[in-house]
Amino acid sequence: MDTKTALLEAARQSFLERGYAATSLETLAAGLGLTKAAIYHHYASKRALLEALLEESSRAAEQALEGHADMEQALLAFADAYRERLEPLTIVMTALSGRRGGDQEAAGLASRAMQRGMLALNRYFAERGYSKPAELSATLSSIVHGAYMLAKHLPGLELQPLLRRGVSVFVRGLSAEGTPR
Repeated sequence: MDTKTALLEAARQSFLERGYAATSLETLAAGLGLTKAAIYHHYASKRALLEALLEESSRAAEQALEGHADMEQALLAFADAYRERLEPLTIVMTALSGRRGGDQEAAGLASRAMQRGMLALNRYFAERGYSKPAELSATLSSIVHGAYMLAKHLPGLELQPLLRRGVSVFVRGLSAEGTPR
């Protein structure tokens, strides 16, 4: 694995396990046997690492909506796309948890990534003829991001069953409303 890939993976793991605010470039460098200067060769800052990881997560979530004829499969693939990457709401929360109000710019990056996912969902629902795609996107996003937060912070809850059940209930709810528009 090359240095850039190893650095991204180490940052991803640290952001997921410790949170954005608690992750330091010093710790990342030490864990990889690098100097901070070696990190700066690839990324200008911790925020730049975050931006690269959020971009990767957003792309994966958008691509997950493609190629599934079945809506439940497509939406579950969208929800699952964050599992091995960064889930934006968790990053917003951990970016704001630092001293002096946290890192507002990092929280803004994560918020924009979350909005990007909602826009992808908006397009998905609009292309299928549903009215009020923004409301549907917000509802599904609440289910997805809520599942990630609950599984992370409440013992006994597992992510995959929460995502499967949430997406299933959402899709059944759409079916109960009848055909689009």
